[in-house]
Amino acid sequence: MQEVFYEESAALRNEKSAKTRYTVFTVAAYACLASALFALLMIWVAFMTPMSKDQIENLKINDILLSLLPMIIMFVLMLAGSIFLFKKRHSAYLSYDYTFVSGELRLSKVIHNRKRKLLYRLSDDRLIMIGRVGSESYKKLKASPDCKEDILTPNDEPADDKEFFYIQASTNVGKRILVLECRQQLISNVIRYLNKNILESEFNRQAYQKNAYANNSTSVQK
Repeated sequence: MQEVFYEESAALRNEKSAKTRYTVFTVAAYACLASALFALLMIWVAFMTPMSKDQIENLKINDILLSLLPMIIMFVLMLAGSIFLFKKRHSAYLSYDYTFVSGELRLSKVIHNRKRKLLYRLSDDRLIMIGRVGSESYKKLKASPDCKEDILTPNDEPADDKEFFYIQASTNVGKRILVLECRQQLISNVIRYLNKNILESEFNRQAYQKNAYANNSTSVQK
């Protein structure tokens, strides 16, 4: 069988806005971290402050903990906030890569255009159904309790030359509906390589209706 290699990406359409969110999350994360360190310093100072003999004799653990409670709460909350924001900033700047290599579909997440993380590695026997997002088949699959959806695009609207397709697949974590933003060429390469037809029943009908609508629109404009 002929070797097949096809690759494309779903990049952010509004990269400027993503960079702004990334910067805001980063600044907020460092601010929370600084507050957590300040609270920790105050706790340390309280324990290291010299006490007189009378103060030591009258010392009660409960009183100490009660006096330090605001700083302890501040430390925990600010530390948790900084960890959350450091992780959240990356989710604001994501893109996805889709690669098909002779029977294997590899879906990866790219964080801030730097770090690449492989999410799914699907051999042809794991692919169950392919179709368009919004179709009747898609709606039925999404309503199924044993098939969870994973959206692998950062955009709410597809690029001009792309569409939202879904791939129902059997993964290591169960059945998934994987939503991709790609050209139909990726889908064609996958189907061409397989020895079986896994397109949803209305797939070609939808394509025909879409082309007919595009041709009618062009005729009206003329």
